[in-house]
Formats: sequence, C-alpha cells, structure tokens
Amino acid sequence: MSKRLDVISKADLEDLHTGTLMSRRNALLKCEESFELSDQFQSTKPDGIEFKNTPQWKQAYQDLNAVLSTRENIPNKQERKALRQAKAKQTR
Repeated sequence: MSKRLDVISKADLEDLHTGTLMSRRNALLKCEESFELSDQFQSTKPDGIEFKNTPQWKQAYQDLNAVLSTRENIPNKQERKALRQAKAKQTR
C-alpha cells in the first residue's frame, strides 16, 4: 500500500529546502503505477497523490523537476570523492 502525498503548488515548492525537495521526489517515485496494479480494494480519498498514472502525479513531478533545475547541484558521495582525488593529484 502506498502513502498518499499532498498536492503542493509550485510556488510553495520554491520555498522548500533542496533536501526536502529531494525527499519529495523520492516519495513521488515510490508511488505505485496505477490503482489497477496496486493491492488496494478501494481508493480512500480523492485528494492527494497516490498513483503515477494520475494527472496530479504528472503535474507534481513536472513542477518538482522545474524547481530542482533552478537549484545548485550538490555533489553526491562519489562525485565528492572524485573531486578530492583530483585535488590531491594536483597538489603532488
């Protein structure tokens, strides 16, 4: 059973921290494909985002990507390691 996500406007997304946006992205990606492919018998509430095949999910993911594209890239663990190693080679 998937967790229902609240619908958040693009303006409200712009006010959120990048880490919070990434957590929301992960939650959106964990949504089930559709009600038909889920293990649910009935949908609990019509509001919110629960399945990927809904217009609300598509709009939420599009808005989220638009906001994230304006943010600075934060290097992940592998990228930070590569940067440290390149810097160490230059100082030798």
